[in-house]
Amino acid sequence: EVAPLVPRALLMSELPPDWERRAHAVEAVAIHANHRHLTPGLAQAVRAAGFGLFCYTVDEPARARELLGWGVEAFCTDRIDLIGPDFS
Repeated sequence: EVAPLVPRALLMSELPPDWERRAHAVEAVAIHANHRHLTPGLAQAVRAAGFGLFCYTVDEPARARELLGWGVEAFCTDRIDLIGPDFS
């Protein structure tokens, strides 16, 4: 391993049925997923399994609020003017 102490995340556009096995295989601490393919049930499963949850690329404030309500901890955006540091 190049950097065994650096926490890893597993990046997947869509979470396949074996996403948890894959995450454990690479010793991931978080899942990074395309928000378009995330459902409340998947978000709950990821969080219940003990993984952090990050989404990309969220550009609509309403969608950002929805995802945060599902347990998504962070996301990236191209619309920092709409979803900035003071976003809630």
